Amino acid sequence: MKAALYKAGIWLARITPLKVADRFAMIMGRLACSLNKTGRSYIRANLEHIFAHDDMPVCDLNKYVLRTFQNYTRMLIDFFRLGFMPADELIKSVEPVGIENCLAALTHKRGSVLITMHLGNWDYAGAYLAARQIPMSALVEEIEPGMYELYTQHRERTGMQTYPLARSAYAFLDVMKKNRVLAILADRDIAKNGITVTVFNGKRKIPRNLGSIIARKKLPVVFGHLVFNPAGKKQRYCGCVEPPVIFNSEDEFNAALVRKMEEFLKDHPDQWFVFQPEWVE
Repeated sequence: MKAALYKAGIWLARITPLKVADRFAMIMGRLACSLNKTGRSYIRANLEHIFAHDDMPVCDLNKYVLRTFQNYTRMLIDFFRLGFMPADELIKSVEPVGIENCLAALTHKRGSVLITMHLGNWDYAGAYLAARQIPMSALVEEIEPGMYELYTQHRERTGMQTYPLARSAYAFLDVMKKNRVLAILADRDIAKNGITVTVFNGKRKIPRNLGSIIARKKLPVVFGHLVFNPAGKKQRYCGCVEPPVIFNSEDEFNAALVRKMEEFLKDHPDQWFVFQPEWVE
């Protein structure tokens, strides 16, 4: 069923003009927000932590919840479009900020790691960098088999090389050998064995051993994200990559990851698409 809906989404994205698709996404996002009580509660919890010290009125918080659902449906449409979007159109749709930092990280000749989050459109980001001739790889979540194959085909069509999380050790060795960029979404503990850290005023888990591998192998790290631009901007997205950093310990990396999570999420609270209950009570 999911695979059929996925294929239908690609077909609709192919035949529907983007402006029309955006209006449809706004309607569907509002409907999903209204009907998905559980998902709405998770997004609200995320936002309550982000705005914990802002004394935000409930009505304003609810607006952020709605915008998160609407941005998510817009993001899905763009994900569907990646399979047939020409590279030049993809490049023109992004306002680049510091993209050259990806190449700077590769001058060390031992690969690098791009740390991002479930923020904005992470698949679009990988496709954009690949279109810019940056050798991109990514660790991806292993979802149900039928959908995993569809997602893999869709992602690799854009020029990215993907590895399932179960092959993460091989992924690190491969990108070091081939001097590629390995993109990792590090704001969630997919493996369910993570390290508990304080983010804003709450507790979350981040991936265990990620910082240890990065520090031990002296892999250059760049933090980045790709988010929707405000309405009226020429480019649909803004893609930001920060200068490369080499970390000396797992603790040093984890502290930097938490700082970047708080910074990025505070700047773009309605583009954090985590619909799971991952705050540690």
